Amino acid sequence: MKALGISYKNAPLSVREQFSFDAQKREAIRSALGASVVICTCNRTELYFTDTDTGKAAALLRELSGAGNITEYLRIYEDTAALRHLFRVTCGIDSMILGEDEILRQVKEAYAEASAAGSTDFELNTAFQTAITCAKRIKTETTLSKTPVSAATIAANEAARLGGNVNVLMIGASGKIGSSTLKNLLPRTNVHITQTARAHSAGTVQYDGVRTVPYDRRYDFADSADCIISATSSPHFTLTKERLGAVLHTNKPRLLIDLAVPPDIERTVAGIEGVRLIGIDDLGELARRNNELKMSAAEQAELIISEELDELKKKLAFHAFLPHLDKARESAERLTFGELLYKLRDGLDSTQFAAVLDVMRGLE
Repeated sequence: MKALGISYKNAPLSVREQFSFDAQKREAIRSALGASVVICTCNRTELYFTDTDTGKAAALLRELSGAGNITEYLRIYEDTAALRHLFRVTCGIDSMILGEDEILRQVKEAYAEASAAGSTDFELNTAFQTAITCAKRIKTETTLSKTPVSAATIAANEAARLGGNVNVLMIGASGKIGSSTLKNLLPRTNVHITQTARAHSAGTVQYDGVRTVPYDRRYDFADSADCIISATSSPHFTLTKERLGAVLHTNKPRLLIDLAVPPDIERTVAGIEGVRLIGIDDLGELARRNNELKMSAAEQAELIISEELDELKKKLAFHAFLPHLDKARESAERLTFGELLYKLRDGLDSTQFAAVLDVMRGLE
């Protein structure tokens, strides 16, 4: 298996947003690459594939993103490195917010989308299913995910931390990240929530104590808000500096949190007096102290990943050997046990041969 892509580790938001592929582009990628899975999140876009080379995959990324030369941002993994990277991503070890829960859902959905489209093979199926199982094991056996950590949680914490009674305007509450943020806000007794809903939207959930207003009237409720959180999948800005500046009349500090990629909120709104803007990349710094507390659990998770990865490699190796099984059996039956043992000795390195001998001792 091979993998390549960009992430928050090596590409700023201004670059990553060019790789925010919709379902149609993800399907185009899978059609071009053959057996493949495409993962697109706020913090990464990655391709996992088995039927083609990395050069073709990289060229396809450049073409669909229109980003030009992406060499400095691209990371490429092959064979064991690609498998380990998939495990670390799925388990939240490679996330900006260490141990986040959201990435497991996103990987599962990316795999399910590819599987439903008939774009997976034995290696991808086995690798993704094992990685997902490993992530669940880590959640059970370590404390990595015991403390809720996600962009939604941090956004809710920042809003509630403003102090006093906080009026929050939530734009995009019907989306996955938006709904998760709203659910994190609901238990905060000092937070009063107004959510927007688009006309004819079937995804908006009505909660007790939450006021719902039309999306088109979002600017009408901006002045009374202490915090505005936006998390839509819209290709256009939900808030611009010109329109927001025209409606903010009350002199008070305001926090704007943008959880979208591409961004929902025009960056220049930070130039409005009293406005502080937090974007996706800023959340990494907010999560830094939390990550430090989780390092011990992360080390335990890495050990579990190594165990599960070793089992996966044995499954894949055995599957690749199956077409040769009958001929190998016939050849082995023509050899004496001693001849077979010496062939193993000559064909394996010392560590591998010692492992074979350990297995044979176990047969005594």
